[in-house]
Amino acid sequence: MVEEYSDEEMEEILDRVYEWSVEFSKSQRYEALTEEQKQESEPVIMSFTEYMYSYHGLSPEEWDEDELEECCPDTLPRKVSADESYFKSIAPVLSAFFVFIEEKGLLRNALNLTERVKEIDEQIIENASDPGNWGPAKSFVMVAKDAGVDITDEKEMGFFMLAQNLHQLALMEGVNVTDDKKVEKFMLEKIASTDAGSENVKKPKHKKIGRNEHRPCGSGKKYKKCCGRLYDPKG
Repeated sequence: MVEEYSDEEMEEILDRVYEWSVEFSKSQRYEALTEEQKQESEPVIMSFTEYMYSYHGLSPEEWDEDELEECCPDTLPRKVSADESYFKSIAPVLSAFFVFIEEKGLLRNALNLTERVKEIDEQIIENASDPGNWGPAKSFVMVAKDAGVDITDEKEMGFFMLAQNLHQLALMEGVNVTDDKKVEKFMLEKIASTDAGSENVKKPKHKKIGRNEHRPCGSGKKYKKCCGRLYDPKG
């Protein structure tokens, strides 16, 4: 187990496992997956790798059944904002991937890991479908998604966050939020009363993401290869 988190080590691990996933995608083990599982394979592998290191302190060579049982039914459902197909694919994809990298001499306990992840398959899916298991950031993202917001579009997400903040402010100031016209009037007045909405109404801050930085999406991939999923890295 790593003693201290390191961005450099995380980068090295993700780059290494990404190369493994590319090799895996050309293997017979990969071909045995369903089309849905193939589509989800890289996001599953990369997000599992990322969280096993960042939350459980394990590099791939150290992966074990106990930490896997914490990560897959708890950490991933709590953090990763993805469709049900992603969570349904976790067990079959990781099972095939574990065996593949063991055959390459990169892992020693594939059988134990495979058996454990298959045992918790249903629990993963069940936990991911229960909003009570979601972290605060994921909960917000899922609300946005249900509202028809493109959660991969930072501008859309920013506007949605602003609207949510204004809605909460309207509630606090006693505005009848069931009256759409009153809410709209309140929001316009608040925005107009500030300098481009930056004084009383703070717009969400978005860090500019470089092409080689890791995208906040739970995939572990770099921005230029992003799968578009969102996650909560801290909450």
